[in-house]
Amino acid sequence: MIDNFRDFILEGKYYEAKQYAKNLSIDELDGELTEIAFNQPSISIYTFVISLIVEEEKIELHEIAFDMLVNPLCHIEGAYHSSLYHARRCIDLADQSMIAEYLSHLLFLHDVPDKVVSKTEAIATANKILEMDPNSEIAKEFIERH
Repeated sequence: MIDNFRDFILEGKYYEAKQYAKNLSIDELDGELTEIAFNQPSISIYTFVISLIVEEEKIELHEIAFDMLVNPLCHIEGAYHSSLYHARRCIDLADQSMIAEYLSHLLFLHDVPDKVVSKTEAIATANKILEMDPNSEIAKEFIERH
């Protein structure tokens, strides 16, 4: 059935794709969309995720969009910059216990070739992560490198 799902998305038939997606868990949806994006990188896949977010904004959908833009679709012009929006929405929507994890996305976006997040913001973010989680290896390593 993934072939039909893929075809619906790539052909812009989002209503049909959403009917299929209704039967998937968020992890299954993520897995199928990621597989499609790696096998046939297309902005249509990202647009489908955006259509889901428009209908019901959920942190999990922003995570999928972020991951899609920094992995299989990263070669598309502006993908890293677009992923910043989703990283920030994850931070805004996260409960307190998850914020440090999502803040680490900003550190990643400083290290990509486009340097989407400035060094000043990234260092401040790493320090904020350490305030929340003094044992964060990601934040410690980031500060050591910069």
